[in-house]
This record gives sequence, C-alpha cells and structure tokens, in this order.
Amino acid sequence: MNRRDFLKLSAAGVATLVIGSRLPFLGIKDAFAAEQLLEVTITDAVKEMATHNAINQATSYFWIYKMKADGVDVPADCPGPTIVAVNGDSITIRITNALDEPHAFFIPGMFDSNDLAPGGIAPGQTVEGTLTVNQSGAHLYYDNLNEPVNRMMGLHGALVVRPAVKTGNKFTPYDNPTPHIQNMYDDFGGSSHWPGLAWEEGDNTPWALDNTKINCPPFRQYVWLTHQVSPNLFAEVGNLPAGQLFDPQEFMDKFLRDPFSPTRNSHTPQYFTINGQSGFFSHFSPAITPQGRVGEPCVVHILNAGLWTHSMHLHANHFFVTSVNGVPSENPIWVDVYTVKPMERIDYTIPYMRPPDMANVRGIGRPDQPLNTIPTLTSPIPHPVWPPTDEFQVFMPPLGTTALAQDGITPVELGQRMSPLCFPMHDHSEPSQTAQGGNYNMGLISGMYFTGDRNAASQGLGNHMDFPMDEDFEMMFRNIRGISSTGLAAGPRPEPA
Repeated sequence: MNRRDFLKLSAAGVATLVIGSRLPFLGIKDAFAAEQLLEVTITDAVKEMATHNAINQATSYFWIYKMKADGVDVPADCPGPTIVAVNGDSITIRITNALDEPHAFFIPGMFDSNDLAPGGIAPGQTVEGTLTVNQSGAHLYYDNLNEPVNRMMGLHGALVVRPAVKTGNKFTPYDNPTPHIQNMYDDFGGSSHWPGLAWEEGDNTPWALDNTKINCPPFRQYVWLTHQVSPNLFAEVGNLPAGQLFDPQEFMDKFLRDPFSPTRNSHTPQYFTINGQSGFFSHFSPAITPQGRVGEPCVVHILNAGLWTHSMHLHANHFFVTSVNGVPSENPIWVDVYTVKPMERIDYTIPYMRPPDMANVRGIGRPDQPLNTIPTLTSPIPHPVWPPTDEFQVFMPPLGTTALAQDGITPVELGQRMSPLCFPMHDHSEPSQTAQGGNYNMGLISGMYFTGDRNAASQGLGNHMDFPMDEDFEMMFRNIRGISSTGLAAGPRPEPA
C-alpha cells in the first residue's frame, strides 16, 4: 500500500451519477450529470469506517472506481457512485487502470471491458467503449476478474434503470412486469386499499407545518448495496508486490473461516455496510432510509456485492418481493424478512401503509377509521389512536436532560422526539449488526420513516397530514428534498415539565 499516494475517504456517502438527461428519483437531491462521457479510474483509497474517531483509528484500504461526469469529479467512495438512467440511455465510457494488476468494469448483459481489453485492462492502460442500458431494474457493476477478490476489495457499485414507457395503466420499475405486479402498481394511488399516490406520481404541496416546498417526488427508489469489510485481509491484498494476484480460494477461506479474534487479528469482516455506510451513518442517510407519508409507495433495490448472506427485516410495513435477480415476481410474496445471498439482486416494494398494529376497523393498517384509545389518568378523553398525536410530544430522555458540548460549557439538549418513529431495518444475520466485533447497532442497519399520512382526510385533517419530526430527521428530510434548513419545521418544542 506504499506504492502510491492513495485517496483518503471519509464517511461522506455514495454520490449519484446520472447518464442521459432524465433523472429518476433515487433518494438524494445532489446528482452529477454525464450526457457525453463517463470517465472511470480504477485506483485505491483508505477510508474512515463507522467506528473511526480521535481515540479509535478505524480505517480500511480499498480498491475503488473513481469517476468523472463530463469532466466533473464525482466524489469518490466505496462502493462507486450509484449510476441512474432511463432504459435506452447511452454514453461513452473511458476506463483507466491506475493499479498494478489487470482490472475490469463489467455490467452483465450491458458492458464488458474485457471485450475491449481481453484478459483485463493492463496497469496504465486506457480503453473506451459505449455503455447502453437495455434493461430496467437494478444491476451491479463490478470487476469480474480474479473473482471474488477484486470485487470484494471495493470495485463495485449499483446501476438503477427506470423504464422509458409504461406497460400498463401506470409505470412499474420493470420493462416486463407480471400481471400481478402490474395490477399492484395500477392500484397504488387509486384503489380503496392503496389510496395516496401512484409510484410515478409526485406532489409539490407545501409541507403543512411551515409552508415549505418539501415535496414528494415521483419514481421513489432507494438502493441498499451491501458489502462486508475486512481491514486486515484488504491490507494483505494491498501489500502484495506489484502484479501479484491474491489466490481467490485463500481469500474466501480467510474471510469466511478464520477463527474469531477478540483482538481483531483475524481476517473475518469487521464492518458490514449499506452503500458503504454503517450504523448511524446509514440510518441517517437520505439515500438509504426511505422517508415518506402513508400512501407514498417506494421501491428499495437490494444488491449484495459481498460474500455474506443477509436477511433484511423491515419493521412497520411488510413489503412485496417484486423482483429476484432481475426477474419480476410471478406472484409477489408479502413478507417482513427475505434472504439476500451473495451476488443476488432483490427488490422490495414498500406500500407505505399505516403500521398494521395501529388499531382500526379492519385491524391491518388500511386507511379505515382508527379505533379510539382507552381512557387513562393521563389521557382521560378517548381519541383515535392514529395519527399518534400522544407520542408527538414524548421525548426520551425527557426534555431538560442536557450534556456539555466539547467546549465543556455549552449545554446540549439530549431529548429526542419519540414519534413518529423511524422504524428499523436490520439484518437477521446478527453478527452483521456490529462493527469491529462489538458495538451492536453499528452495523448493517437502515429504517423506514413516516413523515405524515396522505389518507387523513377521513379524520378531517385535510388532503394530507404532516407529522412533526426531531431535528436530526428534519435535517435529513430537508436534504433529501433540496430545502435549506431555516429553523425547526416541527414548531416550538414544549417546555420540560
């Protein structure tokens, strides 16, 4: 790893790169447009991981795809930028290998640099070809040489393609949806059981709490690209003499079968990531944790670039598995957990219905009239249990609980608004919840956040109801919508009792 001045990466988050002129929504506002030329440099970097701080120096070595969009630098990270396109978009792609061994850039069925440079792009070599996207859905781009070493070292990323035309009454994420999927997407936004917005529909109605243009975009899509990181093994690969390849079987044996080491001296993974982030950094990323009102369905594209099997479990809503490895599901199952094996691609369609445990006439989270609360000493007057108005002003720890800032003088309020909750997404493969063999809830996590309810009209709450939110989620929400923060949209915080 001493053979070059490699890039230094912090936990900034994966960028979005748009090819062509039409941008399908992908969870963040900032995107880099490439209409003529996409330049890819295969290089290396050292990245600060989730547990990195002034006391714990936690970094890992990676190989990365560094990109430019029409000559503009796209922020580097591992994985590479999420590329989004509309089916049929085409662009020139120029790839340079700045590492010491052959490498490749491969998208199954769309692009293979080995056609331009058989045996791999040699060190210092540049090749140029045309990338034309020809299948909607989510795809993995990666280095398919010396499998799985090159891919695992960080040479991978996501490509998300949206259909150019409808196949039924409404858009779906697929070119060839099965009848059941088409019926589901036709129902979104127009039926009695999925009222709200269709997947393709947006809404520019100002946010009711402060009249800010925080809108609901159309074509709501997110990417969960999972990976596992072994700093010890990645450093061992990086320290090989120039041109020497690491044996793939030895790599897998060390990565998957080394004994656990409480001192972190083994080669097993220490970090489990989504889009390169873990714990707090993934949970509070607007490109990872979906945010929306009841009645605003979205799609989550899950791609597993690693060697570890994950079982992604979402709270608050069951989801429909609408695509497996690029094939739309014949009869989508409705579940709360689904296994994603290495190199698999799975789509979750999240209906964004009211949490099914909210008591209502039919009892399954539909937009029925909610049942009433039971009178208590603190809430003697019964009222509908949804929206969760009682919890809107509940803070934990209680308001007035403070800690001193780093200057040792300034008090910092610790009270966090408890509702509306960001319901968790976590992996039922429990070791993946950790970082560096400990630190539970610092691993592979995300969530699902309710910002309001489009189906509140039956309760006299207007076209839609917007919920208050805590500062950290409001910051995330405004970032995703491209709105500057000018104070708390949730209104004044109540005084502590």
